[in-house]
Parts: sequence; C-alpha cells; structure tokens
Amino acid sequence: MVNIAFAVIMFIIVAIGFTYIFMINKINKLDTQARDKGVEIDSALWDRSFRLSEIVKILDAKEISHEIEAPEISAFSLGMSPTVQSLNAEKLDKMNVQLNTIIKDNPGLKDEETFATNLAKFNLARQEMFKYSLAYNKAAAQYNNCISDFPGSVIASIHKKKHKEIFNYVFAELKEE
Repeated sequence: MVNIAFAVIMFIIVAIGFTYIFMINKINKLDTQARDKGVEIDSALWDRSFRLSEIVKILDAKEISHEIEAPEISAFSLGMSPTVQSLNAEKLDKMNVQLNTIIKDNPGLKDEETFATNLAKFNLARQEMFKYSLAYNKAAAQYNNCISDFPGSVIASIHKKKHKEIFNYVFAELKEE
C-alpha cells in the first residue's frame, strides 16, 4: 500500500514538473514571437522615417515649400511599446498626407529617380507595417491567452509575465487635408 501511494505521489510530482517545463517553454516561445513581431513594426517605422527624411532633403534642395518636419530617425528605436509605435505611425501618416499634396502640386517630382525610389520605399514600408502589425497582434493575443488560462496564469505570475499591449493604430486610406 505504501509503495502504491509513493508511486502515485511521484507520478503527480513528475506530471507537475513536466507541465511546468512545458508551460514555461510555451510562454517564453510566445513572448519571443510577440517581441520579434514588435521589432518588425519598429523596423518599418524606422524605414518610413528614414525615407521621409530623405524626401524632405530633396524637397529642401529643390526649394519646394512644405511644412513636413523631417523625423528624428534616432527617435525610432527597437523595442518601442505598441502605444509609442501607434503614435509614430499616426505622425508619419499625417506627414504622408502633406506629402501627397506636395506631389499633387509638383507632379514632376515623381520623375526624379531618387525621389521616386524613396517614395516607393516609404509607401512599401507602410504596407509592411500593416502586415507586421497584424502578425504582432496575433502573436500578442496568443501570448495573452496563454498567460490568462490555467496553468499558464500561475506560471506567468511566478515569473512576473505581463499581458502584451495591442498595436492599436488604424490604417485608414490616406486622404488629402
């Protein structure tokens, strides 16, 4: 009888150990995936800001009047929170609308190779950011679900894991002001 009780207790301890190891690995994997997806948004924001600053240099060199402030590229770093990312995306989109007006008023700009290349990459980075934000939100939701349910919630609280913010920026069609 004692041997059976000992075997049952050992089985329970081993099962708890395996569950703990499995869950901590799953939580860490989902955390890493969400962080990696967030970095992709950061890189797209950085690329958009870099391309816009190059476009502003071209506008200044051609003495084309504009109110676009070249973004400080160093402000776009890796590891920004989704809230900061959303605010930066909104600022860049507002500048994008201003840029569209300038292009409309100066159609010859698109014929210049450097301008056209930077503009194309600026617009591509916005499309990529949209794709990356969907992937990040999916990864963040999976992580949040994992640490909300038992036994993940217990393990997450032991390791002080917090819920991930969602990237909240709405990618609307850019219209002229």
